[in-house]
Amino acid sequence: MLSSIDLRHNEVKVTPQNKNDLFILKDLITKDCLVTAKSPRSIKVKRGDRMERAKTGRKEVLMKVQIEKTEIAERLRLTGKILEAPDFVDKGYHTIEVEEGKFLTIEKEWRSWEIDMLKAAEIKSEPVLVCVLDDEEADFYFLKERYKYLLSIRSQVSGKAYDTRNAENKRKEYYEALIKKLKAKSSSVKKIIIAGPGFTKEDLQKVIKIKEKSLLEKLIVKSTFERGKQGLQELLTEGLLEKLGKMSRVEEETNAVQMAIEGMGKGKTLQKDAVPEALNSGRLSMLLVSDNKIREYEEMLNLADDQKIKIMIISSSHPAGERLLDMGGIAGIVF
Repeated sequence: MLSSIDLRHNEVKVTPQNKNDLFILKDLITKDCLVTAKSPRSIKVKRGDRMERAKTGRKEVLMKVQIEKTEIAERLRLTGKILEAPDFVDKGYHTIEVEEGKFLTIEKEWRSWEIDMLKAAEIKSEPVLVCVLDDEEADFYFLKERYKYLLSIRSQVSGKAYDTRNAENKRKEYYEALIKKLKAKSSSVKKIIIAGPGFTKEDLQKVIKIKEKSLLEKLIVKSTFERGKQGLQELLTEGLLEKLGKMSRVEEETNAVQMAIEGMGKGKTLQKDAVPEALNSGRLSMLLVSDNKIREYEEMLNLADDQKIKIMIISSSHPAGERLLDMGGIAGIVF
């Protein structure tokens, strides 16, 4: 997201860069927001003493709309009453369709947690390809501000079809398939992380040294107790991305959720039903809310904002975010 924030005039200028940015804007553009953007609209032509709607004319014009309804599918649709537009534009209600690359201005009373959401969307981390594997299966993830599951590859080395004579051939085929996929994705990332339990990751590294040396300068090998999503969670909790040079938003969120989980057994973390009372008594030091629950818990978010409590909006698109959703989508950490 590209954004320019002017809180003196309660004005934010934004240009969404991807689909995730559109979902963020849907949460930020609430009822009665004023949105200014260029959008196609029927124009009026003068016929006699009256202004009539042109039968064919539509023109891209700059309009300010007071929003009453938001929807999202392939595009973000913002519907409301036109407040400002050129004289030749037919007034009334209008829907602005927002897609990637569209510039718009939003005017409203901004909360600090909403500004934090905008700033978090601006963070640009170096892209990382992660392969979490063992001798049976490898899971691939693309990690930047958020994580994205790509695909899985099975080895067919073990199981009912396991044959000692064929095992080595199957293992070679497995490694070749992994290297092929790593090479195909390597041009779009700065680092490649191979991780997992056991020795499969080291064996794969040895094969890479022989067959695909071009990958070595990007390669990092790490150990985890689990494979798949659980292994990815271990890497994020460990703070690997920070060690690579730049903490990403997904790691920051993971650390916050991990702190909340660890605080449960110590009486330091409150869940859904206990949060309102703690807010009212001023006992909270931090409030975590899932991005899927923003409007459901908006009253508590605003109360925390009024008390200058640290607020983190946690994306539901990574394992830690999913864990927060399982906890009800909200957690409060007390002093």
